[in-house]
This record gives sequence, C-alpha cells and structure tokens, in this order.
Amino acid sequence: MTIFEHSTPTFLIWFATVAALVGAALSLWFHMPRKRVNAAIGALYAAFILLLMWCMFLPGRRDVEVESLKPRFIIALDTSRSMLTTPAEGTPQRWEKALEALDMQWVNSVAAECVIERFTFDTSLSKRLNPEELSQALPEGESTMLRDCLQELTRRYAGMNVAGAVLLSDGVETREATDDWALEARPFPIHTVRLEPDVEWSVDPDLHIDSANTPRRTTVGWKTELTAVISGQGSGGTPVNVQLFKDGMLHQEKPTQLPDSGGARETKFELEHPEIGLFNYRVHIPPLLGESNTNDNDFAISVRVADAKNRLLYVEGPPRWEYKFLRRALIANSQITPIVFYSGFDGKPYGGVPVGNMTSDMTEAELALLKVVVIGNLDAKTLTEARAQNLVAFVEAGGSLVLLGGTEAWGKEGLSRTALRATMPLRKHSTKPTQGDKPFPIHIADAGMAHPAFAGDSDYWATVPPVLSFFPRAQLSAGAQTLVEVEAPTGRHPIVISHRYGDGKVVVILTDSLWKWQLTAHASESKPYQRFWDQLIDWLLPSEEELTTQDVELFANRDGLFLGETIELSARLHEDMADEGARVQCLLVLPDKREVPYAMAAQPVTTPTGKTYPGYVVPFTADTPGLYTATAIAGEGDSTVKSDPLSFFVKPFTPESMPRPINTTVLKTIAQSSEGRFFENLSSLNRAMEVLQTSAIEEETVAYKSLWQTWFIIALLMLLLGAMWSVRKWQNMP
Repeated sequence: MTIFEHSTPTFLIWFATVAALVGAALSLWFHMPRKRVNAAIGALYAAFILLLMWCMFLPGRRDVEVESLKPRFIIALDTSRSMLTTPAEGTPQRWEKALEALDMQWVNSVAAECVIERFTFDTSLSKRLNPEELSQALPEGESTMLRDCLQELTRRYAGMNVAGAVLLSDGVETREATDDWALEARPFPIHTVRLEPDVEWSVDPDLHIDSANTPRRTTVGWKTELTAVISGQGSGGTPVNVQLFKDGMLHQEKPTQLPDSGGARETKFELEHPEIGLFNYRVHIPPLLGESNTNDNDFAISVRVADAKNRLLYVEGPPRWEYKFLRRALIANSQITPIVFYSGFDGKPYGGVPVGNMTSDMTEAELALLKVVVIGNLDAKTLTEARAQNLVAFVEAGGSLVLLGGTEAWGKEGLSRTALRATMPLRKHSTKPTQGDKPFPIHIADAGMAHPAFAGDSDYWATVPPVLSFFPRAQLSAGAQTLVEVEAPTGRHPIVISHRYGDGKVVVILTDSLWKWQLTAHASESKPYQRFWDQLIDWLLPSEEELTTQDVELFANRDGLFLGETIELSARLHEDMADEGARVQCLLVLPDKREVPYAMAAQPVTTPTGKTYPGYVVPFTADTPGLYTATAIAGEGDSTVKSDPLSFFVKPFTPESMPRPINTTVLKTIAQSSEGRFFENLSSLNRAMEVLQTSAIEEETVAYKSLWQTWFIIALLMLLLGAMWSVRKWQNMP
C-alpha cells in the first residue's frame, strides 16, 4: 500500500506546482521563439517540477505481514529413583512406561501445532533439552522436589502462550508431608497419566514417620501443636499406637489406623510449655509384626521455650477475613510474641493465640507487659470506656496502637465514641464504607514511600494490590501523615494514617479489606500483606531489639534432612563482636552424644525475618541418622559466648528407594487444579493429545520502504536538470 507522509498542506504543494508550471508556460510563450527545441526545454522543466512535487508528498510503501506464532507445549520427565519402582515382578517400570509415552504418535501430532519444550526434574528443574538429550536422561535422582519444580516451571513461562504440559511422574514428593500443595493454581493445563497398573501392591509390613512438625521456638505458657505424619502398609487394619516421648519419658500416646494397602495419617499432640528451657520430643511407632525395617519408626525434634518479648495484643470482634490473615501474619513474625483474642457470637472473648495468664481485659498491669496493641472491629460498647482510657494511658507512656477498625469500629457507635478519639490521627471520617463493582486501586503516598512501613525496594511498592472498600472523607489531625491512599471516582482518599501521640505511635486503617493483599495472583511469591505488617510492626516497636540474652544467634536453612543431604548452619554475632573479627565455631552434638567442633567461615547471613547481616556459615552433611544439636561459640578462652542450641533431625532412610504405589491423589489434583486431565493409561493420553486444540497468536509485522528517497529518483532529478542545462548551452541561451 502506497502512503504519503508529507506534513506540508496538500493544497500548498499543488498551488506551488501549478504556479511554477504556469509561470514557465507564460515565459516560454512571451519570451521564447516558437521552436521545437524550446518546447523540449519546456517539457523537461515540466517533468522536473512534477517529479519534485511527487517527492514533496514523501511517498512510501507500507506492507503488513501477519505471522502466526505457535504456542508452547511442555514435557516434564521425572528422573528420580522412584521411577524404577514396579508393583510386581514382570510389570514394566514407571520409567519404561514414561519412555514409551515419549515414543507415541501424540508427540508428533502436538509438534505439528506447538513448539515442544522438554525438561527433566528431580530435586531441581533442568535446562531446556532437545529430544536426543531427553532420551539420554537416567532416573538417578535421590529425591523428588515435585512442588518446587512445578513452581519453577510456571515462573519460567509466566506470560507466555502455553497450550499445556504433560507431566510424566509417579507423583512422589519427598519434601512435603501432606498433599495439600497439589491444589496450587497453575497458569496452564497440566496433564498427568498413570504409569503403572492399578493393582494391589504386595509389600512387607512397614511403618514409618514421614515428618513431625511443631514450632521450634515458643513462649512459656503457650500451647502448641505437634503434628506427626505416619504412613505405611501391611498393618492388617489394626490400630497403631503413636507415642510421644519428652526428654526420654513417655509423654502422650494416641492410636491411629492405616489402610492395609497403604496410606498416610496425621496424628496431633497438644504441647504445654510451663517451663523455660530446651526440650527434646521423640515420636515413636512400635513396629508391626514381621516389620524388618524399623530404623524409620522414630522422629526427634527439639523445642526451645523462652520468656515472651515484644508482646503484641490483637483483640478482634467476631472472626472475619481480616482476622484470619492477620492472625497468620502475626504468628509468622519472629520479632513479636502475639496474643490474640476474638469475640464469639455469644459476646465472650476466646483465645486465638493465648499466652500464659494474659486476658483481653487490657488492665494497666497487662498493658505494661505489651509493646503494641491492635484493636479490630469493636464498637464503643464492646471495647468499653475503661479499656479505652487504659489504652490512652498506654500510648501516652510510649506504647503503639493500631486501630484496624471495620464497619462496627468506624460506625456511628464506633471507637470515636470512646476516649480513643483523642489519640486518633484524624478528626472525622465517614461512618459508612464505600464499595464498588470493581476493586479500588491503591497508591503509596509520598509520606508513605519515606516511611519504614514501606522501606526497601521502591519498585516492590510501585504496584500495590487493590482493596474492596474504604471509609471516605477522612480529615487528618495536625501532624498526621497519609501513608496509603485509595483511588476512587471521587478522588484519592487516605486509608492508612499515622502520627505520634504522647510518647507512642498510632496507626489508623480505614478499610476492612486489606486482607485482599494476601490473595493477589503473586501473593505466594511477593507476600505484600506479610511484608507490610512485618515492616509496620518493626516501626511500631519502641526500638529494634538488640541481642540481649545472648551475643550470638544460630539459624539453619532447614529443619530436617535425609542421609547424604546437606544443611547450612549460620551464625549472627552482635555488632560489637562482629567488628572484632571473632573466631566462631559450631559445636555439633551427634546422635551418639559425641561432640565435634566445626570452624565457621565469614559470610553474610539472612535471618528468618528476611534481614541480611554479616555472619558465619558452615555446611554439614550427615552420615548418621538421628537428632543433632548445634551450638555456635564465638571467641576464645574465657571470653567465649554461646548461642542457644539448635536441633535438626536426620531421617535414616531414602524415600526414593522405598517401594510404594504411585501417588494418584497428587497426579489427579495437579491435573484438576490446573484444568488439565488425568489419564488412566498411555492409550488414553495418546488419543487425547492427538486431537489437542491449540490457539496460535497472530503477530503483525510492518515493513516500510521509501519511494522517493532513493538513488533512482535523485538521479532522475539531476538528469532532468542536466538535460535542460545542456540544451540551453547548445542553443547559446543564457
């Protein structure tokens, strides 16, 4: 298609051209003899003017080509040792069935419609492989991190056109104790297939403890829960007693029952912590009759019970979405000891996370033990004036207060009707929330970008998840700062406001849907809700807590591991000791009670709160199963300081070598949650993939070529000028 790109008005170009032609014609008519040679000069002049006019229109050619881009299709092959398992002698291995699937016709059919990209995985996802490299893969992985590999796969293909994926795996996941992770949403359909016949497995009686989980650090007076996952087969359907030992003494015992064909069950124990100290717990299951492998019938774990520090009290009305997610965020924050109460529908307070003898009465004595108080959706009557006055005195004395609010708290009979009104960073606000058909966008205000609650990577806070509602028309008190604003059709309205009152700090949140930050598309990775509360609480604490009870802390990058795996132990020193370049060792107490020292190398470490400090690190690979206890020791001679002991358990077996059926529950759940399909056999997979429906993306490519700015046109213009000049000289014309 020919286009003209001139910016000069068209009529001016035509006017100039016509004027030049008319002027030339009149000049020839009145001043030149009527000869053929003069007519030739006039023709050359007219041709030059017309060609010049064409060039002034800046003509060009624009061609649009539409290219069809094929979608991608992924094949992921499990290369862990469990793929060599078979239910009975003479039955093909899972690995053989997986290779058979790769040689079927569906691969060619899909390749005709899609770009196939191939990967292998066990503990990690491989690079993209060609067909020859995939055919040379071997099932040698010692464990399967199926969840991590699927997450990595979805990260690599984020935003791309993926028609689907075929997962050739037995569904065995060696890190996760339960199968809940398979419910995670995927951005493209993942198809799974059964790689072995659906037959009864003939196996020897065997019980084992897959995992035991409980908070490793807790507070005196708290109650925590220890969850043990027991699995096995060949029990004959008889009950199995799960025993819990505390420091070598039988502490609790609970029965559970496993299907004879195999399965897993959770057993939960409630732990009370009336004393401070380090306590060792051991979960034990007595072996079955005829069970030969009994070294996996124990699992040990240690719990350190400490006094409460940086106590935070959160009092909520009847449970709501905000309560659900904020409670989790507070428990996950290792800087604080949260104490949570909520109101039942009978109006009575219940302990969501109780601590010792603490109550929700908020007496002067109880508030003296607290650093931060969060008030949820309570009206004036529920809060009571007495508690409100105690909170005012608490803030004046240096405590921090967060008014989380809600429809009751910000209503006509809400918190503004109490003495707390004097502490608020706003004079008035609407008592009714504004809600819309679509979520309201959020912006961090200028003051918020400079506030510790939003410190760190500015790009991280450039896009903040929206909210569903807000309380408009807030008028700020003198000295108050707007940290977060909501954008509505009526303009921007503050929803997070802060100021200092007395010696304390007060934050008001004018939305009852901040919890939506936890449910964004990438919340599991970016965690905006958790990060906001962690950083806000860090600012609300009177001052950052120093290492008061100890000058060195010890961390581990994992709680447990299998034989042959490596754990990384990291030590963080007090700033004064770190400046001295202290010598740091890690003293390990092995399961047989032997003590072995390991030198730790200087290296930056990241604490569980996400902060990075100068520190010391040592990797350790266990070759003996059992419970290990590590202690970091800094200094030499009489000037040494020690960390609290840290324990980790080494499992005595490799799950990849244990004969067990494929995990059809995981395979079916992955397919269902990703809108894929689970196939009972390879023939069904082959038939379905041969007729796979795909949608290509059409991409337009525009090619532009100038028609006037070429050597031919320039040469022609010069040729016309040269011809006129030559004819005039030939006729001796001036």
